[in-house]
Amino acid sequence: MKKFISGFLGILFVIIVVCGVFVCTYVFNKPSHDKNTDSRKLILGYWTDKDDDIRFYFDQSGEFKIVKLSDEDHIYAQGYFKVNEDAGKIKLMIMPNKERDESFELGEKLKLFADITYRNLEADEPYSDKGWTFMSQKEREEVMKAKGSCKFIMSNADEDVYNCEWTRTVTEFNGDEKAEERMNNKR
Repeated sequence: MKKFISGFLGILFVIIVVCGVFVCTYVFNKPSHDKNTDSRKLILGYWTDKDDDIRFYFDQSGEFKIVKLSDEDHIYAQGYFKVNEDAGKIKLMIMPNKERDESFELGEKLKLFADITYRNLEADEPYSDKGWTFMSQKEREEVMKAKGSCKFIMSNADEDVYNCEWTRTVTEFNGDEKAEERMNNKR
């Protein structure tokens, strides 16, 4: 009996460790901040498909949220993501959430893990060789108004396709939080 219990506890321990490592690869994985990478383009703003009333947020910290465009309190899914740039996929770990819309089919009814395939990701980054501090106001406005588009394909039964437009929201990206303040003080 002792061998059975110790064997069972050993197997249970291995399963818990493997699951913990798997979950931690999502939770502690940060998107790449290197210039001209897909991860960076995805996290510099939000992606909206007005026709299908949906918006995707991919955060710099590795969190994501999919919401209804007309009512952003209506959450379809949220959790953590990591980008596989070689395969063109965004892997999602969906966190249980009581406000989540269970009718939105993503993967297996938003159980835990799902994939979004992305295609034709284009997001302009003008003046990417300059730091935010060294840009003129006109250059900054051009950066913030840069165009972008992407096609997101959900891995569900219907293979839903969302043609999204990009709205850039991150003004200062690489950690210089006081850049705006210094520029305003120079004037």
